[in-house]
Amino acid sequence: MKIAFIGSGRIGAAIAYTAALKGLAREIILTDISVEKAKGEALDIFQGQAFFPQTCIRHGEIEDTANSDIIVISAGIPRKADELRVTLLSRNASLIADITKKVVALSPQCILLMITNPLDVMTSLAYRVSGLPAERVIGMGTVLDTARYRSYIARQFHVDARDIDAYIVGEHGETMVPLVSNITIKGVPLPNLLNYEADAITRIANGIRSASSQVIALKGGTVFAPAIAACTILEAIVHDSRQILPVSTFNKKYKTAVSLPTIVGRHGAGPHLVFPMSQAEEDALALSIANIKKYVDEVDILY
Repeated sequence: MKIAFIGSGRIGAAIAYTAALKGLAREIILTDISVEKAKGEALDIFQGQAFFPQTCIRHGEIEDTANSDIIVISAGIPRKADELRVTLLSRNASLIADITKKVVALSPQCILLMITNPLDVMTSLAYRVSGLPAERVIGMGTVLDTARYRSYIARQFHVDARDIDAYIVGEHGETMVPLVSNITIKGVPLPNLLNYEADAITRIANGIRSASSQVIALKGGTVFAPAIAACTILEAIVHDSRQILPVSTFNKKYKTAVSLPTIVGRHGAGPHLVFPMSQAEEDALALSIANIKKYVDEVDILY
């Protein structure tokens, strides 16, 4: 398994490091507009080789990514604490379109994993310019948001976050939709807990949109949680685990990429699962999709 990373900034390097620790690839290639940056990150990871599964880790140019099985694209301008993800649109769209065409030409059988924001718009763009089937162009989507959601629920109710089945769907952004109506813990509906508080769930759901901004304001950017989230997707692909994850993929019905619970395995992402939602949640999801589509249409005019 060969995994290439386009972008060796904080997120790209952290994902590569986590992938190496988990032994997800026989070969990891790091690239970046700054060759020194990519070289330094690759060398830093390589020097810990004695403590994780054998992996060939090196830096390279775009041409060195040829015949990759998975290509992780995190290149782009990072978001500031007070900045909406969609404001990154014009700055990152041309970059992503150019990169996507180049890497897919070199690795026509690859799976793309999109990390660059605004995530759903960039995933839609990558799908359109790559010519790849939708199941092989995967955005990290709301996998990270869902992990945050479960973590806060677990802390509130003193349970293991891994036992919680709860999802956030829609946009990876301000219109994301935390699903409250169908949360379970080991298959048991959350309201059945003796210490259940409906108000607490509402507070968590309402506050989850600002979770990343809190970290950005404190330390300048999110790194570790996004890396774990991205590697969870990589693991599902590499090990063909058929895990259900709310990744962002192009949906023909909605004509845009959007995050929905989806089966992820060696051949990519799909199909989507239909989860029961309240009417309010369905309405919120429709608004979220419309918001994504608005920006996707803007990009389609340009590319």
